[in-house]
Amino acid sequence: MISIGDLTIDQTSSRVWRADREINLSKTEFEILCLMAKHTGDVLDHSIIYPEIWGSGFEPQSKNLAVYIGYLRRKIEQPNESQLLQTVRGRSDMSWNQYEA
Repeated sequence: MISIGDLTIDQTSSRVWRADREINLSKTEFEILCLMAKHTGDVLDHSIIYPEIWGSGFEPQSKNLAVYIGYLRRKIEQPNESQLLQTVRGRSDMSWNQYEA
């Protein structure tokens, strides 16, 4: 189990909760979330994320990551909840917002 703030990730069962709310994620969304959770405290560049998630078939210029981060935000960050994911503007990097694992 990985916990970041009130987000809990169970890698064994591929399940995610935000407080008491279970969140249903696609396989790709779950893989991105786990990769980011393993690097809590680090800023992950596209060049790190793309090969881990999509292999060599996608270029960092692809919009796939932005689309999936949008999906993740809508699912794990409800209007009444704090923001977990942070985009580092101008660098296209992703990190966790003020949380430690």
